[in-house]
Amino acid sequence: MLFQILLTVIIVACALGIAIYRTVRYLQNPIRGCDGCDKNCGGCSLEDLKREIDEKKKEKDGN
Repeated sequence: MLFQILLTVIIVACALGIAIYRTVRYLQNPIRGCDGCDKNCGGCSLEDLKREIDEKKKEKDGN
């Protein structure tokens, strides 16, 4: 019985660790999903976000 509980805790801890890692990694660079994308990005929310970031960088560099 103790072995089953220990195994369950290990599995849940690993799953939680993976979920936290992926969430943090996504939040650090949300436009990473566009890298290597060969599709038409018309209306893609990631493409819009990327465009906004580029515009803000240009405004900041221009001032």
